[in-house]
Amino acid sequence: MVEDTNSKEGQRPFEALGVSVGSSLTIETMSPNRRMTVKVMGYAVGKSLLVTPPMKDGKEQLLEIGEVVAVRMLIRKQICAFETRVKYRSLQPYSYYHLEYPTELVSLQVRSSERVDVNLPVLINSDFDIGMGDWPKQASITNMSKTGAAITCSNSFGEKGHEVIVVLDIDVSGLKRSLALNSVIRNKELLNDESGSYSFGVQFVDLKDEDTLSLTGFIYENDLGG
Repeated sequence: MVEDTNSKEGQRPFEALGVSVGSSLTIETMSPNRRMTVKVMGYAVGKSLLVTPPMKDGKEQLLEIGEVVAVRMLIRKQICAFETRVKYRSLQPYSYYHLEYPTELVSLQVRSSERVDVNLPVLINSDFDIGMGDWPKQASITNMSKTGAAITCSNSFGEKGHEVIVVLDIDVSGLKRSLALNSVIRNKELLNDESGSYSFGVQFVDLKDEDTLSLTGFIYENDLGG
């Protein structure tokens, strides 16, 4: 289970989290609905958090002064989340943003063993010709954690040790995420001789922080719903 540590006894101020310069933050705006990554440039306790401008295709994505943004970050084995407002945009000597200093944080302890049962359609793709025919292949995730998943498929998409890409859409806090996760097949089992369906165990590898945040948030919300 993902442990909610948002209590008066366990809550720590932002400056006690050990956030370093260059740390990645995922920010979300509601209108328009956008999800972007920025990096921490520094902070002044009680005043503001300085971040780089969000970029897309080499172009800066503007944030409006006063706009409310939701922020998530992965700090070691914790996910920390808070809401803040855009306080100021500096243009000199280069563009960066001041966000209002975080005052209320939600901290979730991440456990690698946390798993949930799901029925989630996915596509399995590959950058390699491993003799499995055309890509992508349709499959379903039946159980998942932030580090891997159990996947059923009506035909084989590889053998133990093969690298594949698991493509899926998930909903976290009402926002849709599209993920393409590099994965390695760790085990394979024939489920039905007549239909030729298989069960695979895959491990996610080389995950970006934002992918881990999305997976952990999805697992946490589905665990609460179960």
